Amino acid sequence: MQRRSKRVLSLATGISTLAGCVALLATQPAQAAGPVHAFPSHQTYKVGVMPSASQSARDAAVKKQYDSWKATYLVHGCATNEYYVSTKGDGDATNNGPVSEGQGYGMNIVPLMAGYDGNAQTEFNGLWQLVKDHEDQYGLMRWQLDGKTCAYYSGGTPDGATDGDLDIGYGLILADKQWGGYSGDALKWLTAFWNHDVAPDGHLKCEDDGPNTDTRPSDHMIDHLRAFAAYDTSHDWNKVIARTEAVDSALVTNYSGSYGLLPDFVVGANGSAPAPAPANYQENQPDDIVGYNSVRVPWHMGTDALLNGSGSAFELADAAKWSACAKKVSGGDPAKVYPHLNLNCTAHGTSDVAEEAGDSIGPSAMAAGDQAWTDSIWNFLQTNPYGDGYYGESIKTLVMIVMAGDYWSPAASGSSGGGTCTPGQVLTNPGFESGAGSWTQTSTLGYPPITKATSTEPAHSGSWEAFFDGNGSKDADTLAQGVAIPAGCAAALTYWLHIDTTENTSTATPDTFKVQILNSSGTVLATVGSFSNLDKNSGYAQKSVDLSSYAGQSVTLKFTGAETDANGGTTDFVIDDTALTTS
Repeated sequence: MQRRSKRVLSLATGISTLAGCVALLATQPAQAAGPVHAFPSHQTYKVGVMPSASQSARDAAVKKQYDSWKATYLVHGCATNEYYVSTKGDGDATNNGPVSEGQGYGMNIVPLMAGYDGNAQTEFNGLWQLVKDHEDQYGLMRWQLDGKTCAYYSGGTPDGATDGDLDIGYGLILADKQWGGYSGDALKWLTAFWNHDVAPDGHLKCEDDGPNTDTRPSDHMIDHLRAFAAYDTSHDWNKVIARTEAVDSALVTNYSGSYGLLPDFVVGANGSAPAPAPANYQENQPDDIVGYNSVRVPWHMGTDALLNGSGSAFELADAAKWSACAKKVSGGDPAKVYPHLNLNCTAHGTSDVAEEAGDSIGPSAMAAGDQAWTDSIWNFLQTNPYGDGYYGESIKTLVMIVMAGDYWSPAASGSSGGGTCTPGQVLTNPGFESGAGSWTQTSTLGYPPITKATSTEPAHSGSWEAFFDGNGSKDADTLAQGVAIPAGCAAALTYWLHIDTTENTSTATPDTFKVQILNSSGTVLATVGSFSNLDKNSGYAQKSVDLSSYAGQSVTLKFTGAETDANGGTTDFVIDDTALTTS
């Protein structure tokens, strides 16, 4: 399937104003009294920096961009109860018709702007109605429609595209969190997506009728998948996350280790050696490098890192690499981040330009903590130097919402699939005052961690603690507990940690301590804490990790202390008063 013709520089500058919108006629979820997360929502991200512009200035810039985007691309039609996102300026469908990718963008943008836009729910219902009216054989959206008739435009049997399917599903979850009443639609959509867009091994296919061997990194929207996992407990979305990260990690390691870049298309995604697709595999642009598909990757990588911090270890590291590459190759000028990059971080050419190439770097620059680069990109977002159409302007709108600090995560807010959250403590025996009760522990030297406190190593509170290593010999100690984090809840892990060491080094880390989240099969989903002998402290320090992305799942919390005795010293890691609280 030809997903997208090669985009070229558009010199058109005229903007047409759409006629006023008509009330929707079809039966839709009842209008909510008001949005739960009204714009501006002012989020605090887990890592990174914000643009130096004031919050009020950022909010105002987003409103201005949204007004322009809505007036130019949000179309009322083809039926009176439908809306679609026009591909005006890009030629992706006849008569500026919609593609599923753009419909998904609209179904993300509109709920996020509810509160500022008083008609947001009506518009969302119209966007969703068009999707329902134009489903393919698998119950997903036909990816390309004519702008006048909304008839399927592409050749062959109507099929869907994974990026649009992902964004539409995410949009339904956003709408359910924002207004309520969409849980049935959301869960039905996620089931269709699972059945037809997810390959048996867990990687994402390029389209619902495509082979189980290929994938497209621009579809690897991990923040969306985390929201799916929190919302839909009937499918193993963590399997999809783990496989997606494994594919991306293998590609980066083997083809772009220093720069973190991913190509437009990938073959062999179901095997042990995924590789860039041949140059002309799917589209009439090089498919084996960064192109108009993968320019979106740093936007999604960075956004997931901002929302989840250390819980998105791969995304955080890769976002920083990609941001640094873009800054290097452009000389720090977002206008010179070209849409085609070789995987060795050199420009594939400079004749083709597009605003989305520079815009998409913004969330990654933020996550990387690069203030000057973040500010440059934010300022660049206020322009459209190349006259880009729907694609660049839609991406810009979403990137600006993220960079303004107004991108809230449905994985950590409100109810999940129509459920409610009862606040509470999820761990049993969190302070170890019942000894080893409810915990599973191992020790290679035969010294299980949970023990009575002593005067030389007192507990943070009470009489018991968990003491790892500190034996002066090679050792590995573990402590674990399985937990079910309720759907629809925000969840936070806290614990108090004291590190003592006699290691005589300021650089080597022979002794380490990790905090990890595992799935039911024992696969590590995330390392949410990592310490060593270099982190020694004089007393207990409280650590905190957001685990909201695991709401609705049964996972295992695991602490692991490892001592190598390589430098002759010893280190002990002591924890106490753990808590995994939901709210």
